[in-house]
Amino acid sequence: MSSARGALAALAVDRLAGLDVASSELVAAGERAVGEGLRAPSLAALAGLDHRDHRAVTDAFAHVVEELGIELPPDATAAQWQLLGEQLGEMVRGDVSLTAGANVVTSLDDRLGHPAALHELRQWLAMLASWIPTDVTPVSYCEQQVLQHARAVLAGPWPPVTR
Repeated sequence: MSSARGALAALAVDRLAGLDVASSELVAAGERAVGEGLRAPSLAALAGLDHRDHRAVTDAFAHVVEELGIELPPDATAAQWQLLGEQLGEMVRGDVSLTAGANVVTSLDDRLGHPAALHELRQWLAMLASWIPTDVTPVSYCEQQVLQHARAVLAGPWPPVTR
């Protein structure tokens, strides 16, 4: 998959998951795709739109996703779980800071209705977010616990079984 196609797919999943994706991001992704030689009938139209015309950008983007045959999760919940898994993986690999990753994970946890499978991870993320230098528990211990629980969630069934 081209990097431009991957960027378009990622934006489509973000939108399906209910994340705020600016029209300017959609237009920029269209411009990049055109620049990389990706072909779809609506792609040039998307790339040429004024980002302030939100309806036209949204419609053109939907056409581009359809024309490119970009496969999306079946619904918003599945998209949210997909993004959560990707974010936890990035945290575990060290591709993002725990602070930045925690913000995304917390947002997705909220959208998913605080599933029981994330209970312990949620507690450690909260402890890490509120940690101050005078805390008895070292920040490194909180970080280790976040990573341990993230690995455990990723190692189990996906999406985690929630009761």
